[in-house]
Amino acid sequence: MSEFNFSALESFQKTISNGFAEAAAAFSRTFDGAIITIALGSSGAFDLQTVPAEYQSAGLLLLPSFEGKAAAILIPKSTGLIPDWCDKPDATGQSKLTTLAQEWGMSFFPDEFFPDDFQAFVVPQLIAAVQAGKLGENPGYITLKLINSSGKESNALFILPLELPKNALEINSNTTQNKAETQSSTVSQTSPVNAAVSESNDSFLPFNSQELYTDGKNMTVDDLPGFTKSLLKVKMPVAAVLASSKRPIKVILELGVGSVVQFDKLCDSFLDLQVGQINVGTGEAVKVGDKFGLRVHSIQLPNERFRTVEVRKEGEFKRRKRGVSIIGKAPVRTLEEK
Repeated sequence: MSEFNFSALESFQKTISNGFAEAAAAFSRTFDGAIITIALGSSGAFDLQTVPAEYQSAGLLLLPSFEGKAAAILIPKSTGLIPDWCDKPDATGQSKLTTLAQEWGMSFFPDEFFPDDFQAFVVPQLIAAVQAGKLGENPGYITLKLINSSGKESNALFILPLELPKNALEINSNTTQNKAETQSSTVSQTSPVNAAVSESNDSFLPFNSQELYTDGKNMTVDDLPGFTKSLLKVKMPVAAVLASSKRPIKVILELGVGSVVQFDKLCDSFLDLQVGQINVGTGEAVKVGDKFGLRVHSIQLPNERFRTVEVRKEGEFKRRKRGVSIIGKAPVRTLEEK
């Protein structure tokens, strides 16, 4: 198995070439139907001294990661392909950008480096973000040609590896600081929880972009106590279920090659997303490279449970009645009853 650096560049080139169609479709979904064609450009050992000037400016930074190390995908805003809403996305917009990073990562990474984490933000300086992310040993690059519907050609840069991808996003700290200052007046007038909810029109924020507000301070998930953060590392089984059914054991034992098991669900229905055998959402099956994926359409919120509170007068005590256990036909009282 190759290392996650320049030595694996040939394997990445092959996978990227096979994933152009899926990556272009993901780009179109993210940016409201924007049509592009992707082609392979030059590649080789990466040198910061030879980076074109267009990457010294603002742009979209995608960071799909493998075992803590990331590949940086740089798309300058000068290409005209990144809309202005990406500069300060709401929760829905941030989710769309993160999904783009996920789909490009899954389309461009070879099987031996299947990505397990994804980040996406617009940063003021792309190369400065790469430097903050600390280039690993023996880095490599691949140029991606992005061609829009009118035939204009722009370039994006694929660089690997970054040793500290989280640090690459700290280049955006000035934007985050201004955002926190703008929200400070709102936090002072409302509760911390309401301030976080009013920031978003959605019912949740993804963990990789969620900000916590405590005593007017802008915090992230990394600022949580250790025992709380440890819960985020618990792995749960995730499954996409088309349909399920119960059959008598006799019928199951009679199944053989060629048998057809019929379900009540239609073949083009949404799949259920299950986490720990509990349905948490629905989605549709998609093809990501040569793999199967699930595009989430809806997420189900946990059921709210209410318990009736019985109001009693002061000093009143109501003795709980003990029931009678029935075994066969004879009533048998518990030993606690007298």
